[in-house]
Amino acid sequence: MLGYILLFTFLASIVSLFLVAILLLHKTLIRKTSFLLVSFAAGALLATGFMETLKEAVEIAGADVFLWTTVSIAGFFLIERLFISLHHHDEEDPSINSGKLKIPTSFLVFGDALHNFIDGMSIAAGFLVNFQLGFVTSIAVFIHEIPHELGDFGILIHKGWGRAGVLWLNAATGLVSILGAIVVFYLGKQFSDIVPVLLSVAAANFIYLSATDLLPEIHHRANKNFAVRYTLSFFMGIFLIIFLIKILN
Repeated sequence: MLGYILLFTFLASIVSLFLVAILLLHKTLIRKTSFLLVSFAAGALLATGFMETLKEAVEIAGADVFLWTTVSIAGFFLIERLFISLHHHDEEDPSINSGKLKIPTSFLVFGDALHNFIDGMSIAAGFLVNFQLGFVTSIAVFIHEIPHELGDFGILIHKGWGRAGVLWLNAATGLVSILGAIVVFYLGKQFSDIVPVLLSVAAANFIYLSATDLLPEIHHRANKNFAVRYTLSFFMGIFLIIFLIKILN
């Protein structure tokens, strides 16, 4: 089980980082696809949070899960207020307009590390329940990490960092996801009653990211238009998770 957890955490966090590094070499492609990825991630995270993670937690621990999830969402809100903004996807090409975000580099690095720790925790919590939940969670994390890393890359490059330095810094914070996965794995093995709590935190993370970070950006980007391509991308993210759940059952 630990092998699966480490493998999928690595694939979701580190591999997505290097994929972003490759994408950054093609600015035209980024302009056309980066916000479509944000929309797609919003749908995938929302569907995973409600249809898999929260569902499994309720089956294990009952109605108490909703209290833990609510408290977790409130906690994420408090963290975001305290540290300005831990999740940011500003423009289709973040390297151009990321200066709009006045955030110290230390805060950005801390926020990214915390974000990755929670990602690793979510993947490990999923695998502690069953392979299906762990796999679907890994897919959702992987999808979200691409626009997330694009945003971080853009901000740091705008601050004067070189591409190599940004890559290594993000790789270092990405390794924190593996730490989060290992911590949760051993906590879950030692204290089995904590697993539904961990699932509640993971579900809250997915729902919070989608509902308060990504979906508002879709509305902002769409302005007063229906924005068909962003809307379709959002629903495609939902349908992907539904499809994976069906074929894995």
